[in-house]
Amino acid sequence: MVTDLVYHDLFVEHAMSRSHPESPERLRSAMSSIKAAGLMDGDKVNLLTPKKAPLDEVYLIHGKAYLEGIKEKSERGGGIYTMDTSVNSHTYDAALLAAGGGIDAVDRIMQGDSENAFILCRPPGHHAEYERAFGFCFINNVAVAAKHLLEKHDAERVMIVDYDAHHGNGTQRSFYSSKDVLYVGLHQDGRTLFPGSGFVNEVGTGEGEGYTVNLAMYPGAGDSSYDDVFSHVIEPITKSYDPDFILVSVGYDGHFMDPLTNLGLTTSGFAMMNSRLKQMAIANSEGRIVCFLEGGYNLDVMGMCSLNLLQELAGIHVTSFDDEYKESVTASQYTEKLIEKIVEDSPLL
Repeated sequence: MVTDLVYHDLFVEHAMSRSHPESPERLRSAMSSIKAAGLMDGDKVNLLTPKKAPLDEVYLIHGKAYLEGIKEKSERGGGIYTMDTSVNSHTYDAALLAAGGGIDAVDRIMQGDSENAFILCRPPGHHAEYERAFGFCFINNVAVAAKHLLEKHDAERVMIVDYDAHHGNGTQRSFYSSKDVLYVGLHQDGRTLFPGSGFVNEVGTGEGEGYTVNLAMYPGAGDSSYDDVFSHVIEPITKSYDPDFILVSVGYDGHFMDPLTNLGLTTSGFAMMNSRLKQMAIANSEGRIVCFLEGGYNLDVMGMCSLNLLQELAGIHVTSFDDEYKESVTASQYTEKLIEKIVEDSPLL
């Protein structure tokens, strides 16, 4: 079987201000690296052009009036939601295609047509809330896909791992009272980074209590700390939860060269996470895994890490790069204490 690379030309037509970090160049860099490595020339990667998400499925995650507002602003040629989040004439269609790409990828995997997928999309989605465009996001792509799995494929347990440097507040909120979706957020501590949420005491409510796990990392946390949280928290909790499907919000803004964050990951650190996530899917979910692009604002890193992720998913040798970063002792010690607290408190560990 093949790995689907989900992409649409309209993804690069959505744009905000001229100097905005969430720019079309992010995808151009990613596609350039992927094509230069020859991944599109063989039979292991299938370029999948998505269809728009059905509105009735998006309405399960977002309010109808809210979506109609995005459409109206796009039809008028643009409009502002917050200081850093705005639409142009292509945003509404691009957002529906991004969400639809997740649905299409999930369907193909469940039908046995592909093994896994990478949704290389814009706009991103994990900050979008029920009636709120926020943090460069309009439709929560990964949440729409999770709901699709629950409603259309009768999945009983869906796991979302979000390793973007910014907490996925919208995704967390979508399933905060549900045990049908386990949300694991791995991000820079909200005391030091937008959106100021995702703390260790945010664990869910009602039936969902214990099914939200937040690993709020100390600034400067790098490959070693991320390796530790996978070993002591993420892998054990995946085994305990035994998900039917794993969805991943991928953000390359945890790289030490990212201009918007203060984490210390290298390309090797991202490759380690991707490898372990794929192995988690093989061990627990019959290999079913779909990755959604969220953040990442250094263009070189976008190219390197997108290439590495697609190589991992497709079972192709993963290219090594020579970027290096030394994690501080303070960050390592903080991670140790964070792991201890989560292991002690989580009902799934």
